[in-house]
Formats: sequence, structure tokens, C-alpha cells
Amino acid sequence: MNIGITCYPVAGGSGIVATELGQKLAERGHQVHFVSYALPFRLDKFRQNLFYHGVET
Repeated sequence: MNIGITCYPVAGGSGIVATELGQKLAERGHQVHFVSYALPFRLDKFRQNLFYHGVET
């Protein structure tokens, strides 16, 4: 399944929850796309099925 997650890229709160959720879904074989104005804090290394799409605010 292709899943899109919008999140704040900060080091606390909802950004951490969104990143952890996306990583677990990717481990289960889903393609997860993060949409944010900066790379999410915990998305610091390459993992299969995880993608980042930057947007301007």
C-alpha cells in the first residue's frame, strides 16, 4: 500500500510519532511517503520503502 504522512520535522511530539509509525509500516512492506518542509528528525538514515518529499511553506 502507498501511504502519505504529513508531519512536522521537529525533535518531539507528533513528528516523532509520525516518523516511528512510518518506519514500522515500511518494515511491513508498505511504501511510506513523508511530506514536510524539512527532513523529519528521526528519518536520518536510508531505509527501504521510505521516501521524503520536501515542500515550501
